[in-house]
Amino acid sequence: MTSDRIFTEDDPPGNDFMGETCKKWEHSANRFKQLRIRTVIFRQGAALSFRGGALPKMNIPVRLGVAAPIGSGKQYFPWIHIDDLCNIYIKAIEDDQMKGVFNAAAPVDVTNKDFMKTLARVQNKPFWAPNAPAFAVKAALGEMSRVILEGSRVSSDKIRKAGFDFRFPDPENALADLVRNQNE
Repeated sequence: MTSDRIFTEDDPPGNDFMGETCKKWEHSANRFKQLRIRTVIFRQGAALSFRGGALPKMNIPVRLGVAAPIGSGKQYFPWIHIDDLCNIYIKAIEDDQMKGVFNAAAPVDVTNKDFMKTLARVQNKPFWAPNAPAFAVKAALGEMSRVILEGSRVSSDKIRKAGFDFRFPDPENALADLVRNQNE
């Protein structure tokens, strides 16, 4: 649920489908600790890539010239550029000091409205004021729609304190890079 609260790795997962999936995943992954195997768990934001996930679907109205906020537009959208996500995984493999839970989300918080506005701007497309209704998003995206319609602010302080530097910390540069390289 969207709020001004910034969630850290110390906060428990939510009580929805995504939260329950997170709890089960982390419970299973933590079994490695019993075997004294270093364990790193990531709670990741939406990985931005034009090769799959939510971004290609969110970009359809932008390409058609009718970009608009989705749902209320006020919900925060935890996100991460696919290259930063891959580099976080590489860091976790190579850095034997890393262990425990880390949020894998970009450090710059963005609402859905601002995200969609930025996505339109980097493609030189118009941005419309009327919001896309939540029911239409649910019909188009199914369960994935919850990631877009219900957001939260997520802290990336712990991963940055572990020495990770985001190449794409803000949505403007991340989306510009993805748009520029989407056909590669």
